[in-house]
Amino acid sequence: MIPAGPGPDAPGPGTPGTGTPGGADPAPITDDLRAFLASATGRDELLHIPPTAALFGAPVGLDSLTGTLLLREIQRRFGVDVAGEDLNLDSLATLGALAAFVAARAGPGSGR
Repeated sequence: MIPAGPGPDAPGPGTPGTGTPGGADPAPITDDLRAFLASATGRDELLHIPPTAALFGAPVGLDSLTGTLLLREIQRRFGVDVAGEDLNLDSLATLGALAAFVAARAGPGSGR
């Protein structure tokens, strides 16, 4: 008998909190990114933004300098060169997209 696969409501790869095959779990990466954004901008409310929050524009409102600092911190902490691997920078659309991008490329346990 063939075991049943995951049901239609099962989380897929890259879903926050479920891990990414061959990569790190995006949930702690999302938390790390929130903490960095709050620290870099001095805005504690960024500790509570959802993964769907846009990074440029409302509600985060990153400028080019803070965006550059964020990319440098990701490379330092997780060893992922976002700008080098995502030339269109589509991964910077939302917090969740960035966390998933980093998780897919970082090794398990990266940044911790």
